[in-house]
Amino acid sequence: MVKIFIGNVPREADKDEIQALFSQYGAVTECAIVKNFAFVHMDDRKSATKAIRSLHLYKLHGTAINVEASRGKNQGAVKLHVTNVEKGNDDELRTLFEEYGTVSECAIVKNFAFVHMDNSDEALDAIKGLDNVEFQGKRIHVQISKSRPRYEEEEDYPPPQRGGYWPPRGYPGERHDPPPPSYLRGLNISTRSASSSPPSSPDRVSFSCNTLRRNCNA
Repeated sequence: MVKIFIGNVPREADKDEIQALFSQYGAVTECAIVKNFAFVHMDDRKSATKAIRSLHLYKLHGTAINVEASRGKNQGAVKLHVTNVEKGNDDELRTLFEEYGTVSECAIVKNFAFVHMDNSDEALDAIKGLDNVEFQGKRIHVQISKSRPRYEEEEDYPPPQRGGYWPPRGYPGERHDPPPPSYLRGLNISTRSASSSPPSSPDRVSFSCNTLRRNCNA
């Protein structure tokens, strides 16, 4: 089920009129008007997406209404991994996923692709509707991506270190860069302060021996 928000609803509009308007694109299970806005529930994601695109800024009783997917709790962006696709079909693949919601980015890399969708519910519906379907003569497979951030997907990026940690970009393997000069100066100061006091000068040692002899002769 998809919940759609309709804003700027004119006073003349009623529930039956709005429900009939959205029913042109698919089954409407619920419709409610609250003040100058309304909510419509539709069963199918593809039908809801078509209704949103077709009816946004539609003039109802002379007033342009705002139509968009209602933003609930599970609305975070999702990155999808799509396999068994060929390069050069980015636009076609994007259009395919846009039937289920907003696509912010789509890129084919070799024989797989990454599709970024702004809405997690839309992404899940896209997985259900597009996994194992035929696209450009091949059956594609769609799932939530488990890859690292985009800049870490490059082939020359170093492997993860112990504990699953990936070093920052540009980190030279296991070798540590030298600390800045200011740090070394501070380290030397702390080392000197922790060491024992410098040995006595020869004059001080001689003075101490003469004093000891006088005390013994006395």
